[in-house]
Amino acid sequence: MTRCALVTGGGTGIGRSAALALAADGYAVVLAGRRAEPVQAVAAEVAAAGGQALPVACDHAAPDDAARAVASAVDAFGGLHVVVNNAGSIRRNVRLHEVGIERWDEQIAINLRGPYLVLNAALPELLRAEGDRSIVNVASTLAVKLVPGIAPYAAAKGAVISLTKAVAVEYGGDGIRCNAVLPAVVDTPLARADRPDFEARQDAMAEAYPLGRLGEPDEVGEAIRWLCSPGAGWISGATLNVDGGFTAT
Repeated sequence: MTRCALVTGGGTGIGRSAALALAADGYAVVLAGRRAEPVQAVAAEVAAAGGQALPVACDHAAPDDAARAVASAVDAFGGLHVVVNNAGSIRRNVRLHEVGIERWDEQIAINLRGPYLVLNAALPELLRAEGDRSIVNVASTLAVKLVPGIAPYAAAKGAVISLTKAVAVEYGGDGIRCNAVLPAVVDTPLARADRPDFEARQDAMAEAYPLGRLGEPDEVGEAIRWLCSPGAGWISGATLNVDGGFTAT
């Protein structure tokens, strides 16, 4: 059976890097994303490098879509062994008393309900699969080192860390590992869209990092790759800061 990895938000940034890294390790990758063009482009990259990939346009926060992404992986490749819950979105600069229910629900849906729905659909398939099985949830340093104006996002990402630990405890006896990576600011399309003045501010932002620079998507993708590898076979329930030392300050 081909070993298969499902990556949400697989069309850009960290998701793209994680998918390419896993494909290089021999996984067939299923790329789930709300926009068809980016996941199709990454699937083409994987294929050009000799790998197998399936793009699935879907909204991971919609129950039917999350289930369809998992079913597509199983139908195409015979099973599922790795899940990378990467898709997410951030809204900034609104204090909690000014956050409307629509914005709260949107942030919780994208950043917490979506990972839950994907795992809810994927765990039965992981239980049926054999060998090492791994889940990596992409949380954020903003879950543990806060700035003003992001309360819904921080709450959701903090819950993702707790969800990670819960899954590690509940499914460890079945041989399923679950870990989280916590990136700080990484130079991705999301980071640039979130900060229209990214180019002007990046040097100033980098001063907050002991390593003196912001992160690159491939650096987080490699951390995810390692957590999914046999070399991390005794690591579960862990949170890995991929942040240039930011949370140490």
